[in-house]
Amino acid sequence: MIDFRYHLVSLVAVFLALAVGIILGAGPLADPIGDTLTGQVDKLREDRNQLNEQLTQAQSQINVQDQTVEQFAPRIFNGFLQGTEVALVVLPDAEAEDVKAVSEIVTAAGGAINAQINLQENFFAPAKQAYREALSGQIRQYLSDTTRATTPESTLAAAIGQLIFNGQNDSLSGILTVEETPLIQVANPASQPARAAIIVGPGPLEPQNEKQLKALEKRTKNLIEFAQTLNTFASGVVLYGSAQGENDLLTKVRSGGNPVPTVDSIGTKTSLLSLPFALVARMNGTVGAWGSEQNASALVPPFTEVPAPPAPAEAPAAPAPQ
Repeated sequence: MIDFRYHLVSLVAVFLALAVGIILGAGPLADPIGDTLTGQVDKLREDRNQLNEQLTQAQSQINVQDQTVEQFAPRIFNGFLQGTEVALVVLPDAEAEDVKAVSEIVTAAGGAINAQINLQENFFAPAKQAYREALSGQIRQYLSDTTRATTPESTLAAAIGQLIFNGQNDSLSGILTVEETPLIQVANPASQPARAAIIVGPGPLEPQNEKQLKALEKRTKNLIEFAQTLNTFASGVVLYGSAQGENDLLTKVRSGGNPVPTVDSIGTKTSLLSLPFALVARMNGTVGAWGSEQNASALVPPFTEVPAPPAPAEAPAAPAPQ
């Protein structure tokens, strides 16, 4: 059994060690310890300053590269998309700056933005699933071709496709822009049918918990179906976004083997330079995953000429006179 003397000796030993530590720390060891800590702080400060300088230099180099791309772009394109009508479909999480940059690069390549439709949060929100299902039946009666409309999601996609590839339909857009629950915003109604479209997506996505991850997976599934349906219209679409992380839209599209062309690294000048060439590649029937991020198939699209537009459908012949 441990008696009182054992506890007393233990306490004395503890206080003695503490006293020795205080005496040494305040005496002969004070200067070496202080010098060591001061040296470490100075080294950390120096490392921080060097990193800040490197970051500034890197940002400066990026700015120079961006300016070089901007100045070369008109010469590289040389009216590449001349006479080509391109529509923009903007996903809810897309950045306004990216949308503006895409519009400018299409114009720099000689093309024209003939329509822009901004999808609203209600277009994919799980809470509005029942509303979209109910609305899809009403939408079908305004579709000129219902073969694509096999699910509520594909029906909505077919409606967007008709608005940009067939031309503005006031009845159809009216249903989709109901004030109480708008699914889309028609930022620029189609002046004439588009030949191809660019879907502008979000940058990198980082769900914070399991609930957000599951919601994102459901949303991504609907987005992929939307893009696949829209890709069956006219000369199809190019999806512009991010493939940095496992949960990013383009990563999922590419890993699933979906026949939708993609350009990654959204927000960079080099990716914008690829977009017009990606559009023309799609017009020529080429599907690729272009860029430098996950599952990319090539750094840049092939350099091909814009194909001749399809011949207009002939009107049915008049019946022979009796």
